[in-house]
Amino acid sequence: MSTPNPVYLSICIPAYGRIDYVRRTLKSIYSERHLDEVKIEDFEVIISDNDPECSLKVLTDEFPYSNFRYHATNCEGFMNSAYSLGYGLGEFLKLHNNQEIWNPGSLPYLIDVVKKKRHKKPLLFFTSGILRNGDSNEYASFDDFMYHLSYFCTWSNGFCIWREDFEKIDKALEIDPLFPQTSLLLTQNASSSYIIDDRPLFTTQFVKKRSGYNKFEAFSVRVPSMIESAYKKNLIKESTKKRILNDLLYEFLPLLYFNVKIARRENFASDGFREKIKIYFPVWAYAVVVTLSFFIPFKILWRKFKIRYILKI
Repeated sequence: MSTPNPVYLSICIPAYGRIDYVRRTLKSIYSERHLDEVKIEDFEVIISDNDPECSLKVLTDEFPYSNFRYHATNCEGFMNSAYSLGYGLGEFLKLHNNQEIWNPGSLPYLIDVVKKKRHKKPLLFFTSGILRNGDSNEYASFDDFMYHLSYFCTWSNGFCIWREDFEKIDKALEIDPLFPQTSLLLTQNASSSYIIDDRPLFTTQFVKKRSGYNKFEAFSVRVPSMIESAYKKNLIKESTKKRILNDLLYEFLPLLYFNVKIARRENFASDGFREKIKIYFPVWAYAVVVTLSFFIPFKILWRKFKIRYILKI
């Protein structure tokens, strides 16, 4: 009896509504070019739908592929990320945001990475150009990995885990309901090596007027709390903790403030931000965030110029 070919890659997509975005993401995966370059049995695509109305189930008719699976999931909010990973049968589980388009060639590239790394099983994180270097870099320690990844360790689309490692995670692990992927990531601190791949594999579909939770509290309190906990457990050094908190204060929070309060591109709640930011940051942190937010348009223009003309990624 012949041994069945292994499924190398599970693309695990948690979703709630936004069917047009999900549809475009699926079309990018099942593009004619990708299906010409890879074997369909090498990967699978999973939709974990936690909408009680199961509004995405119609996609099973639109994408009648043998490796496409739909699951109606009973869970709240971002916990769907953890549930979607649990449905994966592949050797490598990639958590994938439902609005992230797969660029041409990204699927065969990722499958090839899995095939090459499947024996040593390093911790892999795909930042898709957001670190602005376009390279793949390997680190010997979890601390070094976290230092270079900084607050992007919270980005769900970058998170991946070998199914063998996922199944070893203690079922009693306390998972943060806003950042389940980060909770899982912090358990992977004893890998053989750590890789951050910044090649531009995906393109984000911008979702207008995003809302749904207090994002200011999430990144000024919840994320620092997780980083502080990792530091106290000796998973990261003090220098790494400071780097992540400084990046949040001087980069991420001003950008968030600009998007919500100035440009009004997003509608995230900000209740209590002025006071709560003092829990993990200096008393003058709020003033810093507001001031730096006015420089965000110039930073965005510089970033686009650097990516296009200097890094050329």
